[in-house]
Amino acid sequence: LAVVFVYAFFKFSWAYRLFNYGAILLGAVPPKGSDATPEQMLRAARKAAAMNIAAGSHFARGQRAFFFALAYLGWFVSPWVFMIATVLVFIVLLRRQFFSEARLALLNASDR
Repeated sequence: LAVVFVYAFFKFSWAYRLFNYGAILLGAVPPKGSDATPEQMLRAARKAAAMNIAAGSHFARGQRAFFFALAYLGWFVSPWVFMIATVLVFIVLLRRQFFSEARLALLNASDR
């Protein structure tokens, strides 16, 4: 359990750092009307976006580690509780990640 928490801590810490880098990169995107070419502006924006995606990925892994750590606590009760808790956490994460209203809202917003 301690290993899972350490893993989650490092994922969250790294995500925090990457989000800061992303904010710096976003601030470094040349504004419209500057001497930068559209290609330079696009390249800078893509770097900031890529950094944000990487940070979000690490953050999500840290969250999943915490969720599965809760299921792992079931091991202290019995192997059956551990297995049932793991399946329940998996189902909850599956629903929230792939079948949630938030995901649907994002998918519908990208169609506009």
